[in-house]
Amino acid sequence: MPDRPGVRNVVNGDVTGTVVQAGTVVIARERPAPRQLPASPARFVGRAGELAGLADGPGVHAIAGIGGIGKTWLAVQWAHAHRHRFPDGQLFVDLRGFSPDPPMAPAAAVRGFLDALGAVDVPPDPHAQVALYRSLTADKRLLVVLDNAFDAAQVEPLLPGGSVGTVLVTSRRRLSSLTTRHGARHLGLGVLGDAEAHELLVARLGSDRVSADPAAARRIVQRCAGLPLALAIVASRGQLSPELPLARIAEELGRLDDEDPATSVPAVLSWSLRALTGTQSHVLGLLAAAPGPDIGGAAVASLVGSVAELPALEHLCLLDRGAGGRYRLHDLIRAEVRVEDVEATRRVLDHYLHTAHAADRLLQPFGAPAVLPPLSPGCLPEAPGGIDAALAWFDAEHQCLLAAVDVAAAHGWGELVWHLARTLTTYHHRRDDPDADVRTWGLALRARTSGPALITSHRRLGEALTRAHRGSEGLVHLREAVILAERSGDLYQLSHTHRALAWALGRQDDNAGALRHAEENLRLSRELGGGTISEAHALNAVAWFTARQGDLDRARSFAEAALALHPNPEGEASGRETLGYIEYHADRPARSVEHYERALALRRAHGYLRHVAGTLDRMVLPLRALGRDEEAEARAAEATELFARLHGQPG
Repeated sequence: MPDRPGVRNVVNGDVTGTVVQAGTVVIARERPAPRQLPASPARFVGRAGELAGLADGPGVHAIAGIGGIGKTWLAVQWAHAHRHRFPDGQLFVDLRGFSPDPPMAPAAAVRGFLDALGAVDVPPDPHAQVALYRSLTADKRLLVVLDNAFDAAQVEPLLPGGSVGTVLVTSRRRLSSLTTRHGARHLGLGVLGDAEAHELLVARLGSDRVSADPAAARRIVQRCAGLPLALAIVASRGQLSPELPLARIAEELGRLDDEDPATSVPAVLSWSLRALTGTQSHVLGLLAAAPGPDIGGAAVASLVGSVAELPALEHLCLLDRGAGGRYRLHDLIRAEVRVEDVEATRRVLDHYLHTAHAADRLLQPFGAPAVLPPLSPGCLPEAPGGIDAALAWFDAEHQCLLAAVDVAAAHGWGELVWHLARTLTTYHHRRDDPDADVRTWGLALRARTSGPALITSHRRLGEALTRAHRGSEGLVHLREAVILAERSGDLYQLSHTHRALAWALGRQDDNAGALRHAEENLRLSRELGGGTISEAHALNAVAWFTARQGDLDRARSFAEAALALHPNPEGEASGRETLGYIEYHADRPARSVEHYERALALRRAHGYLRHVAGTLDRMVLPLRALGRDEEAEARAAEATELFARLHGQPG
């Protein structure tokens, strides 16, 4: 192909398939293999037989035992010792099966793993997501640690494809069906023997201190009943008070009722809590009540006002600090110390809302501004420093944000629920997670009973249901939004809802009905004030559905008008695609290709690969009409490859 002046290929990242001349080509870089393991347990001792039993090769290993017995410590210790065997990555998730919070839905865990594996444009259907996860993990030397599982039904969707990976499952139940269905090997974890318990004390406190009072050491071992978490808490008290004799610690600990391992942690914990200052006890209780499975340092500052007490709580083994400086409490500890403080809860929810709003404005700077509820005194929200930082913050905090919506709903803070749902919408679009939008906007709908917020809730829920392939349910909410907007005379809401209805009907191939709503959207957007982004979107919708009806000249005039108004790259890409469709069907394939090539460059730069695949697919026919078969085949091959990766279908 001869060089064309002013056009050059710039290829960033790893390329699959053939690259042909298309201006600037930007392909997202492949993510590194995930490394999600928590830090290796400090001073791990004993369990040699159990560790050896996990080293028999790939497959599923289920570790069962009571809370505090050391299941997670064992799994993580083994995982770190053998991580060289898993060059394709290590995945870890706390399924919260026996946590004060509700167990994690398998779909949420699958979605988190897909993000960690670098999957893009994930299909909305949960079954399709599981299939994609298994496809991505098939034949990979991957370690998957599923911690704190409730039952086998929670585990099975998270088992990788292929037979070369290894899965470690921990649970307080014996998950027998994993053996029946998946050949899992079960390891029942019991209490430490006296010798191992003594070894743990020595590792934590030092041999000199333990040998100085062997009788006291024996009493501590006896009264902790071989439970590793109880021993760790007691030893941490000794580490923080090196002048305190072991005999005093043993005396303060007291005798446990029946020396039952299942009662060790609450008994030892109540003793350990007596050593806390009032401030430390209050901080621990607030952390236990914070929404979500863990909490970042910035949110801690808003919740409790300071992070000064956290090191002491870590030293007492009452608080763990994991990757990225995030803090987590063992679920047994959390259940024992949780305290409710409405003001503190509101501060941390305000922290999440105001930070999410700032991050959302970076992802969607063209959106309409919103007036947030005022900040609670003492709340210190974060300020992400760019689009990448905003996405990283949403990724890290997503589970906490969803939990925050639940907590706000439980407190009856409807305005907070609504704004949290709003700030998450763009992120959920970026991550192709309509089910999360269904959840948050469903709560928002129940939290608000009147006004524009109610109309928006119906509209957004309808859009989310449509994206989740629940079109008939979505139409119910979209039509209710139209009725409410008409009744209240809210032309702004009415305009946006007609556009949402147009695209919802278009997904059902009702182009005539879609066009009627698109035209009403255009009329209202002009009535509200011409020359806006809303009018540009409306013009493009009218153009598309007019073209689908076969009136190409009229469609072209609307599409060109939309293109002239669009100030943002994504809007321009949509307009170019509409014109590409129009010109091809008007027997102008050269002009069609020009529009598609410009749209493709914009789509690649935006990084939304489902749109990239769609544009590539639509370019094939006009390229073939021009006799550019080699280019057409290259585009078709790349589109097919992308659709396969995305587990989607063209169109």
